[in-house]
Order: sequence, then C-alpha cells, then structure tokens
Amino acid sequence: MARTDGELSDRVKRVLKQIGQEARLTPVLATRLLEIAEGMSYREIARRNDISVNTVKTEGRILLESLRLRARCQIEDAARAAELRARSGAELEEIHAFLRLRSE
Repeated sequence: MARTDGELSDRVKRVLKQIGQEARLTPVLATRLLEIAEGMSYREIARRNDISVNTVKTEGRILLESLRLRARCQIEDAARAAELRARSGAELEEIHAFLRLRSE
C-alpha cells in the first residue's frame, strides 16, 4: 500500500477539508480523511483516537462511500499526487480540481 511521507502541507489539508465539506462529511469522517491521506493505518488511527480498529474500519467504509471511492489507497495516492503538485507551486484551485477529478 502506498503511503504518503507523513505530514501533508497546509495547502493540501485545506483542499481536503474543503472536499470533505462539499461531500458533507461529519467532523469525524473529515478527520479520518486527513489521517488516511497522511498514510496512517487503521490501527494507528485507532490508537491515536482511543477507539477500536473495527470502528475505524466502519468509518473508513462510510468515508469511501461518501466520496464514491473503492479503496483507501485512492485517498493516499491522490493526496500524494496533490502534495507533489503543491510543492511544484500549483494553486489551491488547481489542487482542488485535481482531487475532485480523482474522486469522480
């Protein structure tokens, strides 16, 4: 499974939050989106939030359905590609459009 190199830039986080708002994600699911985009495993997410792995898996499934994705690696891959675009100077609108296309 592809992992991002940890912390995402603030620019990519802002765009992911905006996509979460557009998809009407709950605050919990919006947080899961960022954690998955950063490459955290379900076990790591569960430990960080003091919840069960099964809870995280359920939230992950709901998140994928809400974003019309099939696998969590799609989130990680899109975040990594968006991060590369951000580092090369892409504007927020361009990053947003790129991420929206990846989830459609």
